[in-house]
Amino acid sequence: MLLVNRRYRIESIKMPAIVKHFFANTTRISLILLIFAPAMAPCHALINGAQMVELVDTRDLKSLDHCGRTGSSPVPGTVIDIHPMTYTDMSWDDFVQSLSYDQESMSEEAWAEYIEQLGWLHSHPLDINTASPEEMGLLPFLTPAQIEAIQAYVHLDGPMKSLGELALIPEIDNETRRVLPLFFVVKDPKARKDIWDKKSAWFDNMRNSVDTRMDIPLYYRKGYLNGEYRSTPLYHRIRWGMESKHVLAGVHAKKDPGEQFYDSYGGYAMIRNRGILQSVIVGDFRAGWGEGLVMSRGTYTSKSNLMSGTSQGLRPMTGFAEGGFLRGVAITVANTNGAKARQGYALNGTLFASFRQIDATLNSHGEVQTIIENGYHRTASELAKKHNTNTLLLGAHMQAKISHFLLGVTGYWQHFNRPLNPGNDLYRKWYPRGKNFGVVGVHGGYSYYKWTALGEIAYSTEHGGIAALGRVHWIMNRNLKMGLMGRYYSHRFYSFQAAAISENANTQNEQGVMLRVEAKPWERVNIVSYVDFFADYWPRYGMTTSSNGQEFMLEGKFEMPHSHLFSLRYQMKRKAANDVILPLHRIKAQWTFTGFEKCKLQSTASVHLSSGTNPGFAVSQLAQASILRNRALRLSFVGAYFNAPDYFTRVYIYEPSLWNSSTSYSYYGHGLRIATGISYTFPHSHWIIEAKYSLTHMLDRHTISSGHQEILSSNKNDISIQIRMEY
Repeated sequence: MLLVNRRYRIESIKMPAIVKHFFANTTRISLILLIFAPAMAPCHALINGAQMVELVDTRDLKSLDHCGRTGSSPVPGTVIDIHPMTYTDMSWDDFVQSLSYDQESMSEEAWAEYIEQLGWLHSHPLDINTASPEEMGLLPFLTPAQIEAIQAYVHLDGPMKSLGELALIPEIDNETRRVLPLFFVVKDPKARKDIWDKKSAWFDNMRNSVDTRMDIPLYYRKGYLNGEYRSTPLYHRIRWGMESKHVLAGVHAKKDPGEQFYDSYGGYAMIRNRGILQSVIVGDFRAGWGEGLVMSRGTYTSKSNLMSGTSQGLRPMTGFAEGGFLRGVAITVANTNGAKARQGYALNGTLFASFRQIDATLNSHGEVQTIIENGYHRTASELAKKHNTNTLLLGAHMQAKISHFLLGVTGYWQHFNRPLNPGNDLYRKWYPRGKNFGVVGVHGGYSYYKWTALGEIAYSTEHGGIAALGRVHWIMNRNLKMGLMGRYYSHRFYSFQAAAISENANTQNEQGVMLRVEAKPWERVNIVSYVDFFADYWPRYGMTTSSNGQEFMLEGKFEMPHSHLFSLRYQMKRKAANDVILPLHRIKAQWTFTGFEKCKLQSTASVHLSSGTNPGFAVSQLAQASILRNRALRLSFVGAYFNAPDYFTRVYIYEPSLWNSSTSYSYYGHGLRIATGISYTFPHSHWIIEAKYSLTHMLDRHTISSGHQEILSSNKNDISIQIRMEY
C-alpha cells in the first residue's frame, strides 16, 4: 500500500456549521429521550480515588510500550491531554453487543455465520506489522483509508512496538482504536521472520484448535411427540482447525435438532502468501470484491456500518452455515513480492469454480420454485427437498491498484441442472428464470489521506438489469466522520451471490440515498446518526404497487465519571407493508457500570412503538464477573421482563452466550427471560469448558410457537455445553 511521505498530525478545528445545524434540528428528540436520564444513579461510593488526566510528551511515545495507548500527536514536543477512560480497550462482548443493533436486518443463519466469522478472526489475531491489506479488509469496521493509513505508518516509520502507536494515525478514530486490539497483535520482531522471506517454513507458528458444543432442550416440541421429527431434539457440532504462517485447514460436522446423526459437514484447506500465490483454497470458501453487487455472500452489510468497506478476496468458510458459500477450488495470484508491491503497486487475479448440491422446493413439473438455505432436514417433507438440485459456478476477478487508485472487474456464470420457475406472483415477476445466469461488474475507488470514494456497477444477463452503488467517506478529524451513499438496483437486476447494503433481503428493486455522521463534540460524548431515503420500482412481497420509505437513527453515548457509561438510541422507520405505511419507533436507553476491576453491570430499557398497536417494551439487567487468578472463572447473568403485544412491536434483548455466539434474541408476548453462564479455563492447560442455562417463561399463554415447533408449556428452558482445546 502506499504511502505518501507526509507528517502525521492531529488537527484541531472548530465544528463546521453543518454539524451545528444537524444537532440543532435534533434537540427536541434528544430532550424527549433524556427523560430516562434520572433513572441513572451514580454510585460514587463504589469508586475509590479520582480520574486523572494524563499528559503525554510525544517525543517519548515511540519508546513506550502500552503507555502509548493513551494517545498523542506525532509532532515532537507536543503535549496533549487525554482522558484515560475514553481509550480503554473494548471487550469482545461489548463489541458484539454494539453490532446487535443491526441483527434484525439479517436472517438468523446470516447473523450466526457473521458472529462465527468475526469470532474466528478474534481468536486468530493478525500481526499489525505484517498483515496484508486483503487480510485487514476482512474486518467490517475498517475503511480503505484507515487500512492504507496503517500500512503507510508501518512502511514509513517502521514496525509498531505496541498498538498504542495507533494514536499517531489521524485516520484511526477513538472508537476504532478501542476495537482494534480484539483483532490485532504486535508480535516480537525477533521471533517474526520477514514477510517477504520465501524460504520460511510452511508450518511456522502452527496452532490447532478443537471445539464441540451440545444444546439440550428440557422440553419437547410437537414434532417429536407426533413422530414428524426423525431423531432426538439434541443439537451437536464439532470442529477442528489448524493455522500456520502459510497453511489453514479445518473440518466440521453438525446435527440440528430433529435430524439423524450429522446431517451437515464441510471443510477446507488453504495455502496463503507463498510467492506469487496469494491464496489457494480447496473446499468450502467465500469470495467478495467491490461493493458486493456481483460477489459478496457471507459479508455483513448494514446501514450503521456504512463507513466500512466490503470484505476483499477469498476466505475459508470456518462456520456452520449450510447455505451462501461456494464449494470447490479457487486460486489468487498477486505480485506480493518486490519493491513495487510494497509501495502500493498491486495486481492480482483470481479464478474460482464451485459445484454444490442445494435444497429446493420443486413444482409439479420438477422446476425449482424456491431455493432453501436453512439446512433443516427433520421431517419427511424437508428430506425430500435435500440436495435435489445441483449448481455449477465459474468465475474470475482481476484487480489493479496504482498508488491511491483501484480498479477491478468481477464476473461469474452459474448453471442449475433444473430450470428455475419462481411462479407467477406479481412480486416474483422479475426473479431469475431458466438454467443459465451471468453477472459482470466493474468496481473502482480512490483513497487519499482522509478521503475515500468507492463505487461499483454491475449487469446481469437475466432480464438485462443494472445495479450501481457509490460511496464517499470523509474523516475530517478524530472527532468528525461523514459518509454519503447512493444506490440504484434495477428491478430487472439479480445476482445469486450479491450482498450489498439494502433495505430488503435481495440486492434488487431499490433506489436510495443515505447520509451518516459520527461526531464527538465533547470529550465524553459520541454521537452517531444516519438518515436513509429509499424506494422500490416494482411491488414487493405483500404489496400491489411501488412504495417508498425513510429511516432515521440518532444515538448518543455519554461517558460519565466513575466508570459510568450511558447510551441513548432512537430509531424511526416508515415503510409500507400490505399497502399500508407503518411508522415504527424504537427507543433504547442503556447504563453500564465498570467501576469494579473484574465486574460489569448493565441495565437496559427499550420501547418499540408501531402505529395502531400498543407499545412493546423490555427491561433487562446484565451482570458479569471474573474471579480466581488470571480471570480463570467467568460468570454471567441476564434477567429480563418484556411485554410486546405482537410481532411488529417485538423487542430485542442482548445476552452473552457461549464462545462466538453472543447475540440478541427477539421476543413478543408477555414474559420473563433468565440466562446464566459459566466459563472456566483450566490452569496450565489449553482446555476451556463453558455452560449456559436459559429459561423463557410466558405469562400470557400456555404454549410457545406453533406447528411442529409448538411447545406444550409456558416454559422454554435449555442447557448448552461447549468444550474448547487449543494447542
